[in-house]
Amino acid sequence: MGILTTLLAFIIAISILVTFHEAGHFFVARSLGVRILRFSVGFGPAIWQRSFGKDATEFRLAAIPFGGYVKMLEENPEETLPPADRGRAFNTLAPGKRILIAVAGPGANFLLAILLYALVGTIGIPGIAPIIGSIDPHGFVAQHSRLQIGDRIVQINGAQIHDWQDFRQHLLTAAVNQQPAQIMLRDASGRAGQVELPLQKLPADSVGSGFLTEVLGLGPYLPPVVGSVMPHSPAARLGLRAGDKITAVAGHKTFSWQEVAQRIEAEPAKAVRIEWQDPEGQVHGGEVSLQTVLARGKTEGYLGITLAALPKSLIVQHRRDPLAAMAYGARQTWTVTSLSMEMIWRMIQGAVSTNNISGPIGIAEVAGQTFAAGFTPYLSFLALLSVSLGVINLFPLPIFDGGHVVFAVAELLRGRPLPPEWMQKAQMIGIVLILMLLFLALYNDIVRMLKP
Repeated sequence: MGILTTLLAFIIAISILVTFHEAGHFFVARSLGVRILRFSVGFGPAIWQRSFGKDATEFRLAAIPFGGYVKMLEENPEETLPPADRGRAFNTLAPGKRILIAVAGPGANFLLAILLYALVGTIGIPGIAPIIGSIDPHGFVAQHSRLQIGDRIVQINGAQIHDWQDFRQHLLTAAVNQQPAQIMLRDASGRAGQVELPLQKLPADSVGSGFLTEVLGLGPYLPPVVGSVMPHSPAARLGLRAGDKITAVAGHKTFSWQEVAQRIEAEPAKAVRIEWQDPEGQVHGGEVSLQTVLARGKTEGYLGITLAALPKSLIVQHRRDPLAAMAYGARQTWTVTSLSMEMIWRMIQGAVSTNNISGPIGIAEVAGQTFAAGFTPYLSFLALLSVSLGVINLFPLPIFDGGHVVFAVAELLRGRPLPPEWMQKAQMIGIVLILMLLFLALYNDIVRMLKP
């Protein structure tokens, strides 16, 4: 069922984004008088097709749901167009009009992203409060800033931080732009403070999926409250129960769940004293021998407890009125677009690792995860993917919309079309580059799948 859900979520996402993208080309081309022969969502044999309108445009749903296309009338020197179709061929349009049609597809994706982010802003996504719950002593933050466990993040470089995802995105943006992060915060006692995090000092290959946890060494605040106790485990022998709050492990006070986990994992096959407080406020303590397990390629201690659900006080759901939501949608789309383009440029320079490139497998995994997480996380994923599709299609490569723009601009500058052999060679180079990019993305997907 997990595989089916992932596949369904991926197909729905791709179908929606492709439909909007091709609709952008379709409506602008038709408004400029171009005859549309076919509007296809997907490639290959048709599952469903119908013809509509005065031009008998064929609308089709094809069997391979990894893209789509709008087939427009083009003038061919070897055949004469009917009188009614003369002047309605795409390749006879002025370069400026062809540019409008080309950019309409990516433009539709950016518009869709704005609408989706606006809808997300109206509904609100439940998120974790931006309170620091763990700091890896070997991570970048521990070595370069005065951030402390318990600090609540208020602003980064002047932008309000509402939840942990906001925190991550603004730190990532600053890192990609090689800028320091000016962080306004309130500490565990409520005092206001300011910290500078010198993200411009990060290594070139540090920006990636594990940026916050693996590089910066930060984790959100998760209360050290027991959700369940495994039968016959050390925790069961000790007498721990659901709802108990662990206050100390091996003589060390524990503020967060991550601290509890780190202390337990560091003591395999040892007798450790655990102290806790039950839901009625009674204090308990006892010593227990931890089990040993093999996890993440090394031996770790095991107590046998799971994390309790977060309390409502740590769940943030920021809702906006419709007007503010539209402004949020436009702002978020611009932020994600500029961040995507900056990351691409940094990859070209070698300042950001190409490990960040994901292929269809990686995209499908995220589609399945967000689909399972709920309606608003899936909408947010669709918006992000729509921005990515818009940005990629503006690449100045012949098989992308950006390539058509380059050809049209070259024609404007030359005063006549490019020679056909030039365009054919450019298309071959473009295809080779895209295949190389696809192989790299698939390689990254497979490596991520094989990681323990």
